[in-house]
Amino acid sequence: MPPKTTSRSTPRGPSTAVRFYLIAYNLASFFGWMLILSTLLKHLAGGPMTTSLPIRTASKILSPLRPVRIAYLPSFSHLPKPVATLLERASSSHNHIGALVAFVQTFAILEVVHAALGWVRSPVPTTAIQVASRLFMVWAVSEKYDKAWTSPWYASMVLAWSITECVRYPFYANQLMGSDAAGLLWLRYTTFYVLYPLGAGSEAMCMFVTLPNALPWNKPEAWFLKDYVFSFLFIIWWPGLYVMYTHMIKQRRRAIGKGFWGDKKVQQLVDDKKKQADDAVAQATALAEKKSAEKRR
Repeated sequence: MPPKTTSRSTPRGPSTAVRFYLIAYNLASFFGWMLILSTLLKHLAGGPMTTSLPIRTASKILSPLRPVRIAYLPSFSHLPKPVATLLERASSSHNHIGALVAFVQTFAILEVVHAALGWVRSPVPTTAIQVASRLFMVWAVSEKYDKAWTSPWYASMVLAWSITECVRYPFYANQLMGSDAAGLLWLRYTTFYVLYPLGAGSEAMCMFVTLPNALPWNKPEAWFLKDYVFSFLFIIWWPGLYVMYTHMIKQRRRAIGKGFWGDKKVQQLVDDKKKQADDAVAQATALAEKKSAEKRR
């Protein structure tokens, strides 16, 4: 019997139509998060401004899911005026960006579909967990409880999310277009050092501020099932943050190496420069030889 031969099929990328769709999806998501980021920064710097058309459209579309609510904003008058002003603006940021954040983040459900269809290489369970955790923070926490969406932690959470996504989506779009953007690669595997603790910590605090002021054994009638669930999530959030943080550090080492700039990427840039120089020398040598041959004729 002849020996069995094993053939390894080369993984194929998505079709041209799917690639164009994924590029469009990533660019549209980037535009949405960039609009969120710019609106949030302008609000924090200058206070409430005129609502843009995309935000008004998102509010109208999601109005059946987001009933009008009235809540008292916290006071920070005991703090220095610049700090108090910033925290007051952060506390009111949901009124100006909440609808667009809910719309754009809900739109990310498509990423689970992309993974399930095999259009991207991301594992379906990992993608589903990541999207579900964001949707939980949007619809089960910040859109439901006034103490969450009037907390300054909501603004810091969205700030971390939006900066992260304004790097991630262009990074994926560049990959789909066959472009190797060294700057985006570095940002993708470096900004998490600050943004991941900021985002995950703000998520945990958004849940924490919804809990009753009294401890459950002191005032058990004030605690409901939701409070016990949120307190449990708040406790496990921090070891989960540590596990994910160290995992991302390992991913960074695999992607760009050690050091601030990444020794792998630095070496690649050095090699590229050397190759360009060698190519230039080879071209100059070939041109000189060609001219020399023409003179001998």
